[in-house]
Amino acid sequence: QTLDKLGIVVGPAQDGTGVQITDVNPDSDAADKGVKAGQKITSVNNQEVQTAADIQKVVEQARKDGRKKALFQIEDQTGNRFVALPLG
Repeated sequence: QTLDKLGIVVGPAQDGTGVQITDVNPDSDAADKGVKAGQKITSVNNQEVQTAADIQKVVEQARKDGRKKALFQIEDQTGNRFVALPLG
């Protein structure tokens, strides 16, 4: 599933936890902040996510609340980190 405004493409995670990033638009803020294919999104704005629809829901709510960015928890082999991405 493509999350256009965020510049990432996601799919189900292999281990069933979080959402796998399968592609990142090289011109996106996500790429600028070091987000890469193969990493996982485990939460957005401190809400656990399991599907692309979960991410969309949290992002839409953030937009309705007037927020300009959402805080993504990104996980890879090296551990966890938080990345603030513009909502577009």
